[in-house]
Amino acid sequence: MATRPVEIGPTGLQTAANIDRLRTALGLSQRALAERLTELGRPMLTAAISKIERSERRMDVDDLAVFAAALGVAPATLLLPPVADETTVRVTGGGTVTAAHAWDWADGVRPLIPLPEDRDDDGGLAHALRTRPEGRRADRLVSHEPANPNPLGRLTKQELLTLLDNLKEALLDG
Repeated sequence: MATRPVEIGPTGLQTAANIDRLRTALGLSQRALAERLTELGRPMLTAAISKIERSERRMDVDDLAVFAAALGVAPATLLLPPVADETTVRVTGGGTVTAAHAWDWADGVRPLIPLPEDRDDDGGLAHALRTRPEGRRADRLVSHEPANPNPLGRLTKQELLTLLDNLKEALLDG
């Protein structure tokens, strides 16, 4: 009994489009990108790159990592749309969400699909503990490390915005 090949899903289609978009923006030919991939230890023929960009060939996670390195971006940049707004996008396994929600998920800010363990009243702490390694969480202001003269300098933009919102709420309620 023959098996059907697994179709490329919405995230794979987005990844293919992003590789083509970023390669073109960098002014790289497929041959030049193939040379970069080879230099990084993952040789790939230009024909394979062409098939990936046309969504005719699947990629594995090692391919994803080396393409991201070769193009100078984070892996999430290849997986998600080049916008983080209210545009709706399809994410494999997550259905249709806004691009902003997809990026929040990729950045570890909130789950794509909340698990039963996620509570509405914990401010996303359960998700942060599960998603982000120690030292990369929003809770890093409470640490046992030596005092940092600028502890806010280590926060992401999203974490700073959340902190400002919380301070604003506290001031208005107080």
